[in-house]
Amino acid sequence: MPLSDLDSTAAHVRHGIKTGIAALLALVIASLLDPKFGMWAVVSSVIVMQVNVAESIHMCWYRFTGTAVGALIGILGIVLLPETPLGTAIALFCSVAFCAYMTRHNPRYRMAAITVSIVLIASLGAENRVVFSLMRVVEITIGVLCSYVVSIWILPARVGEALEARLQTQFTRASDIYAALVEDFLGTTATTTEATLEPLLKDIAANRGLFRKMLRHESPLFDDNATLMDKQIVVLEQCARHLTGMLRTVLDMREGGYNLLMAPEIRAVVTASRVAMTALGEGREPDVNSLRALLDKADRKLEELRESGATKRFSARELVQVLAFYHYIQRMGEDLQNALGRSAAQS
Repeated sequence: MPLSDLDSTAAHVRHGIKTGIAALLALVIASLLDPKFGMWAVVSSVIVMQVNVAESIHMCWYRFTGTAVGALIGILGIVLLPETPLGTAIALFCSVAFCAYMTRHNPRYRMAAITVSIVLIASLGAENRVVFSLMRVVEITIGVLCSYVVSIWILPARVGEALEARLQTQFTRASDIYAALVEDFLGTTATTTEATLEPLLKDIAANRGLFRKMLRHESPLFDDNATLMDKQIVVLEQCARHLTGMLRTVLDMREGGYNLLMAPEIRAVVTASRVAMTALGEGREPDVNSLRALLDKADRKLEELRESGATKRFSARELVQVLAFYHYIQRMGEDLQNALGRSAAQS
């Protein structure tokens, strides 16, 4: 069953269960090779296991490549310098210092520094330090692979599934805030404040990062509709800009809002836009020809009111506010129509 909230209690319960399974699996497999040092496999499995699949895969690759680089550097230190206190000190200093410097270019060298330390220190006194070091690398790799397998196959909590649920919820929230802003502007209610949009804007800003994680780490393994999600993210970002402008106008408008003659046309456009938002959030493709028709009808109504002189009752500032708010409504509808790709002009 997919998890829509990767920070929920249920997600962390799954994470605990999976980490325990991965640790036990790593211990069993590593013990078959060398019962004394199975702890390196267990430690690695715990380190790389993350709450969601994308981050687990990222950590697996980070740990594996860092281990490989660190093992190579450590073995070079063993081969080039004698197994004496001074030789070990020089090898450890030079290797760790080099890895620390190289984190400037790639963070995996931080993991390489850990592996270097294990290879150089744990192998002291071993009959064959190179073979000993390679075995420790094998054990670390076992831990990484165990976490990789468990993360993907047992109770997977995927970023793609969570993002899909997040996007649907965000469209619903954006639709509700949109309706509230319009009614506030028309003087029907007064519910919005400066903080109304903050949680939604924060969530929308996080979508891109989750989407990139999904594309990079999960898409090669799972069948996610990346094209649809990209479209949804773009439209939500557009909606966020329009809602932000509308909120600024509402907070700055005259007390009591505006009782507009074209309120019915505005509400019709808003209703159709909200239907399109809901459909896009659910992954459906509604017929938006009606939305285009309502946008055109609202434009004609505004032109009629201007020609009749009805807009002269507003002061210059009030007229700017009315036209700016109407502009955001029109842009919202047009962006939704373009995203759904079915305008009357194209049909």
